[in-house]
This record gives sequence, structure tokens and C-alpha cells, in this order.
Amino acid sequence: MSSPGWQHHLYRAAMRLALWPALGWIAWRGLREPGYRRQFGERLGFVEAQPSSFGGLLIHAASAGESQAAIPLIEALRRQWPDHTITLSTTTPTGADTLRRHFGDALRHVHLPLDTPGAVRRFLDRLQPGRVILLEREIWPELLHQCRQRVIPVALVNARLSERSARGHAKARGLFGPIWPQLAQVIAADDEVRDRFARLGVPPERLHTAGNLKFDLPEPPAATPAPGLAGRHVVVAGSTHAAEEAALLAGWPALAQRHPGALLVLVPRHPQRFEAVAQDLLARRIAFVRHSRGEHPGPDTAVLLADTMGELPHWYAQAAVCFVGGSLAPIGGHNALEAMAAGKPVFFGPHTFNFDTLYQAVVAADAGRRVADGAALLSAIDHGLADPDGMRALGERARAFTRAHRGATDRTLQWLAPLWAGDDPAALTPVAVQTGVRSVVWHDGVLLPPGVDAAQFVPPPQADALATGSGRGQVHRLTQDGVPVLLRHYRRGGLMARLSEDRFWRERPEASRAMREYALLRLLRHWRLPVPRPVAALFTRRGPLTYQADIQVGLLPGTRNVVQRLDDAPLSAAEWQALGRAIRQLHDRQVFHADLNAHNLLLDADGQPWIVDFDKCGLRPGTAWKAQNLARLQRSLRKEAGRRQPFHWREDDWAHLQHGYGAP
Repeated sequence: MSSPGWQHHLYRAAMRLALWPALGWIAWRGLREPGYRRQFGERLGFVEAQPSSFGGLLIHAASAGESQAAIPLIEALRRQWPDHTITLSTTTPTGADTLRRHFGDALRHVHLPLDTPGAVRRFLDRLQPGRVILLEREIWPELLHQCRQRVIPVALVNARLSERSARGHAKARGLFGPIWPQLAQVIAADDEVRDRFARLGVPPERLHTAGNLKFDLPEPPAATPAPGLAGRHVVVAGSTHAAEEAALLAGWPALAQRHPGALLVLVPRHPQRFEAVAQDLLARRIAFVRHSRGEHPGPDTAVLLADTMGELPHWYAQAAVCFVGGSLAPIGGHNALEAMAAGKPVFFGPHTFNFDTLYQAVVAADAGRRVADGAALLSAIDHGLADPDGMRALGERARAFTRAHRGATDRTLQWLAPLWAGDDPAALTPVAVQTGVRSVVWHDGVLLPPGVDAAQFVPPPQADALATGSGRGQVHRLTQDGVPVLLRHYRRGGLMARLSEDRFWRERPEASRAMREYALLRLLRHWRLPVPRPVAALFTRRGPLTYQADIQVGLLPGTRNVVQRLDDAPLSAAEWQALGRAIRQLHDRQVFHADLNAHNLLLDADGQPWIVDFDKCGLRPGTAWKAQNLARLQRSLRKEAGRRQPFHWREDDWAHLQHGYGAP
């Protein structure tokens, strides 16, 4: 495992120092926004381990905008991946609420932890994703570092990167430099973003442009006027910040006098500011109502304060004219596509660097209007309300613009597909969990019926006992609910076996030997590797400090291990080559077999190779260990040749295995 550089160590130190202030800020925000109090422990990585999701997809969208953009992509992925294999994460409650409103309980949601080593380690240990998909700008150095060490492919989709951010990343090369070649795919929203990532060091074959996923959000239906809005000239200012609100409210009374019936719907970007905006309206003596209180505008109401979350598309649909916030002040601009897809005319300020290419294209197509400052915005609204036909024409151009740019979801899926090409998502079958007084059982929820418990790991007297390896890996052959399985009880080896034959230091069930091997086999079957199917695993507490473990795996009919075969006759060159190819398949997936020996390589009657006994195995980065893995296997063959007679192993056979290992 490569060690991070000094800049990463400095980053870790800074994040640790910031941890308690960050938690305090989240708790303080939770006093006004209850969403920040939900799942608080997940901010430190304390997520619940749900083995059904192991090996699946983690899709992270920070806040409401990214979550909204992710919805078409997530819906498309659900057609390829079972729901229980997809986990959604967000940073903010608004992002979480956006996803919950759309998916309900069909998909699991968690909060991404703060980017400290301990929090990220706990998070990944308990979630165990097979692949990570990040939305837009969510590049967290510690998360990316730990994914790199765990060999978890990471893709960045709908990628955004401003020129200013690109320069900052380039300066912090020691921190961000290892990230760029790590990314399995970077799918940019536009060519300029793609070029910035290329300059940073993302390999060109992993860089693509798919367009903006937000174009693929479904067009809203024709709106029925909300209570109190019928017959009004509705101006919606969406995702606004303090300076923009001040500019609008300073000139709104005079503008409303020129356009009787004009109503400003004010939608602040951040919910923690709702109360401050209400107090500002009171101080300015502007007649207003608050949507959160169920209040509706009357004839004298000048402003409707839309102080609820997730309803911005609803308000845009009511508008005659829209302003997209974050653009008068140097925030970088917010998403205009929700209003444009509804066929609404949009205005925006000069600061749109977060979406430079998009807004340039909007202006070039005359599908939206840029204004220089607050005074120019009020003037543009004034002229827009006086020219409803012109505004309707601008809105239709906006709608046509969004329709012309649809298809980003399909293009994104096209570039993501290589990440799981040849894999079998259906092999990630649901894992049923049965918790007893002292035990936890996991079992295949498709293969076995509910109710598997610890008693079903006790071999009956008539069960066949089979010795493998040195004998400490003894297994029993039995039938579990009609399924032929091999039951293995985990035992210690070496000097530790003299102290305790089969007890291990206590840890969380998902980190125990049985569950780790179960999860790994399930993942390898998903990758279509030649390993047995995991059937059930048992964790049993033995006192306060230790546990015992058992596993059941599917029987491989007609197989014999290489030692047994060589006791009887030589293997053919084709069989040695098949064994080499099977090992290469594991190594290509970075699967480290801790005990690769001749007892753990099997051949069936058709010459099909299989690899078994994945205790203490796992995914490992790098390549140096692969030669050591092969050398261990070669030593085991030589060892058996020295103590078994007859034993039909020749040193020349190794060349055939190596040929199979090296063949494409």
C-alpha cells in the first residue's frame, strides 16, 4: 500500500483539526434545520452494514442540485442493477430530501462522512461499495485515497471544473496529483471542462464529454396557478443570495407600481437564511406572505417568500419571468435549466463561471438574457413584463434549447459501461441477516429460505468429513435446504493454534472471517470468476473478547484438487494452462489469495479450473505481490513433490501454467 505524500498528511492534519468545529457547526445548523440532526453518526462514518449492498454502486451527489441532476442517471442504472445494490449518499439534508422524495425507501440513503481518515475508513468498511460514482465536483482527497487503496473504481460524472479550481488543483499537486490517473472515468458536462481535466493529468482514454445531465430531467407538466397567483404577473427569483435579494427588494415597490398585479416569488438558496429574509422584508415594510405557513398572496401582497425546500421547479412553472440566482454576486451561478425546460424566459447576472459553457451557449442561442447588475436586472424585468409576447418567444427558445441538448444520460451510461463490462449484477443476490442472542447469520436470500440459524452449521453425524490442506481446514459435505454445500469451521494455524484452536479476537460481524469471505466470494461471482457460490456464514460470540466462525459454500460437483489429481496422474498441458488463466483472472481483478497452493486449485471432470478457500484474502493494489502469489503456489507443488510418492509433478509443468497465466 503506497503511502500518501506530505501534502496529503498535511491535509489529514487540517481535517482532523477541523473535525470538532465542523461537527459543532452541523449540530448548530441542526437547531434550525432538523435534517442536519438526522443520521448524525454517519458524519463520522457510522453507517449500518447492510451486506446486500456490498459490491454494488455508491452514487454521491452533494446537495439538491446535484441530486436532481443524478435522478435520470440513477433511474437508468436501476434497469441494470438491483435496487439493493445501489446506495445514494449526499452531504446536505436538501440533497437527501430531493432523493427521498423521488425514490422513497426503494433505494438506501446515507450521508457521506467528513473527509478524515477514521470516518472514511469506517464508512468504506461498513458500506463496501464495488464502484463509486461522484457527481459534478465531489473530489474528496481522503475518500479518493482510500478507494485507491481498496481498488474501488471511481467515476466522476456530469463533471464540472472551473478554470480557477483547475489552477488551485494544479498548485496542490502533491494532494490532488494521485487522484487524476486514479479516476476510472471522467465524464464532463462540456468540452472545456474535459480539457481542464486533461491538463491536470486524467488519462485521455478515460475522458469524455456527455453533456449536462440536467437537460434530461423530465419537462414539468403545464402548471395550474397556485392559490393567489392567478392573474398576477409572477416574477420568480430562484436560488438567490443576500446581495441579489437586496437589489431586487430595493427596486421592487417602484416596479410593482408600474405593473399592477406584479408578484415577486423569492426563493433563497439556503434554508438557514429564510428567517433573515423574512426579517428584511419586515424592515422594508414590504407586504409579504410565507409559503411555509400556508399563507397565500392577497391583492396587496408584493412578495411571496417561498421558504420551503424542493419546490423551485413548481415556482418556475408559475412564472412570467425568471431570474436565476448566484449570478449577480460572484458565486458562479446556479442551474437555469429547470426554468428553461418549463419554457420560461430566464435572466441571469455576469458571474456564471460554474457553468461557463452552458451560459455562453444560452446567450448565443438567445435562449436567455444576461444582465450586468441589479439595476439592469430590474430594468430587464420591467421591459419583460411590458412585453409578454416577447417573453413567451424567449421562453419557447429556452425550451427548444433544452430539448436539443437532451441525451446526456445515455451518453454517460455508454462511458460508464466499461466499469462493469462482463460482470453479472444479478449475482449480487440479497443477503438475509438473522441475528440471535450470540450469533449472526448471513445467507443467500435467493438460494435459501428465511430462518437459517446457527443450528444449521452443526454437521450431522452422517455428514462426510473432507480434509483439505494440512488438515486444519477440515470441511463437511452436507445438504442445506436441498442445496449441496461444503461447511467449513475456521481454525487457527501455527503457534496461535496452541493457545486457541478456533477462537479469534472479537470484531464487528461484517469484519469477521466468515463474513469477509462470504462478501468476497459474492463479489467474485459477480465478476464471473471461477470460485464457489457463498451460501451462508455464521459469526458466534464466545465471551466478551472472542468469536468463532463458519461458512457454507456451494459444492463444486466432480472436482478434485491439484494434489489429488497429481497423486494419480500427470495433468495435461491444457489443464496447467487453464489453471494459469484462472489465476490471471483473479490477479487482473487485483484479488490477493493469501494461501494460493495446490490444495486450493481444483479441476472438474471437464477440465474447468476453480479456486477455493478465500479466508484472509481480499483486494490489493499494486503488482509486486502477484509474482509472490505465484511463487507460493510453486513452493507448495515442490513441497508436495518432496513428501508424496508417487506425485506426478515435473518442473517443466510450471512453464505450461505460466503460459496460461501470460496468455491474453
